[in-house]
Amino acid sequence: MAMSRVNRRQGIVALVSFLAGMLVQMFYNAYEVEMYDGWPAITPYTCPTRVRVAGNCSCQDLRSQLTTCQQRKFVTNFKSCHVPIQKTKTDLKGPKKIFLDCGANVASSVQLFRDTYPEGHDYVIHSFELDERLRPYFAPYSNHVLHCPTAVSDTNGEMTAYSESAWSPNKGLNNWRDMQWGGGTLYVDEWEKQDKDTGGRRKLSHRKSVPTVDLSQWIQANFAVEDDIVFKLDVEGAEYAILKTMLKENTFRWIDKFYGEFHPKQPTGFSTEEKDQLMDELTKNNIRQLTWEAETQYYEDIEDLHESQVPPGVSGLPGTVYRSCGYSSPTVPGRVAMVIEVGMNAKMAHRLVEAIRAYRTYIPVSLFVFGDFAEMFPGMVLNWSVNHTIGVREGHPYPPGHFDMVPPNWIRTNLIISGMRLHELGLRPAFYLPATSGRDIRNAAAQRDLRIVNPTARFPPTKGSLLTYNNYYYYRDVERVPKALRMISAALGKRGGIVSPD
Repeated sequence: MAMSRVNRRQGIVALVSFLAGMLVQMFYNAYEVEMYDGWPAITPYTCPTRVRVAGNCSCQDLRSQLTTCQQRKFVTNFKSCHVPIQKTKTDLKGPKKIFLDCGANVASSVQLFRDTYPEGHDYVIHSFELDERLRPYFAPYSNHVLHCPTAVSDTNGEMTAYSESAWSPNKGLNNWRDMQWGGGTLYVDEWEKQDKDTGGRRKLSHRKSVPTVDLSQWIQANFAVEDDIVFKLDVEGAEYAILKTMLKENTFRWIDKFYGEFHPKQPTGFSTEEKDQLMDELTKNNIRQLTWEAETQYYEDIEDLHESQVPPGVSGLPGTVYRSCGYSSPTVPGRVAMVIEVGMNAKMAHRLVEAIRAYRTYIPVSLFVFGDFAEMFPGMVLNWSVNHTIGVREGHPYPPGHFDMVPPNWIRTNLIISGMRLHELGLRPAFYLPATSGRDIRNAAAQRDLRIVNPTARFPPTKGSLLTYNNYYYYRDVERVPKALRMISAALGKRGGIVSPD
């Protein structure tokens, strides 16, 4: 059985490499191989000093990042294991960079901050959470200090924390909604306090005495005014007493940016007039709270912090879908560009790219990578970028057919993540290759100034004649190859286009 699995894996690798070679030969034999009116085309592999390629995938007179090259093939150094590039920097000199995550819940703010906030990996994160059951969610994050169970407050001491009960099939609605809030609070209505069995409408039946920390004093005792402190406060009503104390003690001198959420309906003991007075005091002191909603992948200045870094002069229009390599006619042969949708299998991607490079016929190839791939295999992506244009996929893989169903905020966050991971490598991607190109995806791409690539022919195909056991997988590798090439050739037709092996 073990030998069978090994042979099967070797067969798959061999098939991919062989198929790549056959694709190159097919393009060379069937499509235009000389430059025509500035359009990208296949070029002999003779170390050109300037190569015009279809790597940027709009196929409209785009140039390769390759300006000089050597007389030998550029080889990617592949290693069987890689350490992610995004290790938090711990040896930074000067003022500290701190993210205070007060009301940390299930680490959703930690993840959003690390993934999307500019230089977010350079910050030390302090998370305060009162529900001890949520500790495991923080385990994956380095350079992170977890204070759990600990509640932020305006005093040092102990208080009863009221947290949501664990989910069960007969739990019922939470606050009249079908949700697992996962939250907790120090403040509850009297009738919620008396309902020890179900915990009332918010299902706050998990109760435990937890330590509280005077947040204003804690900030002043642990940090310097010169430190860069991003402060997020979402603590289900406790914010009123905390902010009142911080104003009184002038602690906002330590704060560089203030995110969070107010909870005016929480039974905190503050009257409506007192809450309004506090808001006025914040305004008078030019203290503005920006909205932070990690559960919806949103913070108020996310767009301001992520302006376009696409180089000027890039062909094509943001949000526009490009499906072909230009125009063809009976007198103008079809042109072909190849894009590779790199998954998370670095070993397979390495073999496929190197197999294509090894052919003496130079075919322009663009590589589209997930943000997670760029983070885990930065050396490989940088090596590829010498000869090929690098574009973005999402931040990480989604199950087939699922990404086009997620809300717009999730699409935006994914494009921010993938773009940032390439920016951190000194690359400035201008093209995006999604699984589909629905309206929300086009809008998100336009916001990020990205051009969309929609391959003419994908393999394995995602529409039309799909691969089945009977028409493909039943056969040996040598019998699958002509079937695969026939599908790709049929999709390209005489017009050519963009072909993508996944």
